[in-house]
Amino acid sequence: MPQLGDKSKPLGHPDDSGWEFTVEMLDGDKTAAIDFDRLQYHPVKGYIIFEFLLCEERPNVTPWTSHPRRYWHKNRTKFLALWNATKAMNATLYLVNYAKRGTANANEILIMKVSDVSVNGVVADECKTTRDKFQRWFRDLNAQCLGNTGVNLAASES
Repeated sequence: MPQLGDKSKPLGHPDDSGWEFTVEMLDGDKTAAIDFDRLQYHPVKGYIIFEFLLCEERPNVTPWTSHPRRYWHKNRTKFLALWNATKAMNATLYLVNYAKRGTANANEILIMKVSDVSVNGVVADECKTTRDKFQRWFRDLNAQCLGNTGVNLAASES
């Protein structure tokens, strides 16, 4: 698989036009598709799928305590479809719980590396981390996918 390297560009603004077009074309019909938050190719690990799960702001629920099993009844179809896509691509699926920046629990990130999804729920290895540590890991992984050996954090902060 060719590396993107310098051909890639930083993320700018979100592009919801494809989503809006899909909604228009389906005209209220149920969808047979799912949206991936992020799909990338790693030269050693293969395809990696990220699904970012925004944690609702409630006193008894934080990114570290929330889990798909808490709302399985609402989103099981989404998680089953993500898992089917993961298996079809021989990919790795990460579910990442986070809270909006500037909120009480913004520093809590839960990374779930999924090992199975069935009608009974999600099975995953979980790692509680901080926003800063997740950012370093995520940027390093992104750099590896671009064919770089690591992120020059100083260059990006100037």
